[in-house]
Amino acid sequence: MPRRNRPTRDEQNALRKAFYERIERGDMTIPEAMKAMREMTGLTQAEFAAHRGVSRRVVQDTERGAGNPTVDSLNSIAKLFGLRVGFVSIRPKTPVSPATS
Repeated sequence: MPRRNRPTRDEQNALRKAFYERIERGDMTIPEAMKAMREMTGLTQAEFAAHRGVSRRVVQDTERGAGNPTVDSLNSIAKLFGLRVGFVSIRPKTPVSPATS
């Protein structure tokens, strides 16, 4: 099986910028985040799993939205990107208006 071409440094930077913007907005699902992190590295599912110390099945199932990865697995994957699993508000962010006097 031919190896996929890894993204160039400029492509990686663009992917990272878009990734962190979506994370900041809170509009990225775990399957989308998993796939985006893997694509930024240019690795196959098996390579990415081995690099992060999880099984290929964890990566595959999570990307499909069919997995139920442990917090430890998610943290192992996310650590490379300076992220960790945490509680996230399910409400959309709304600006807080200052109190009127």
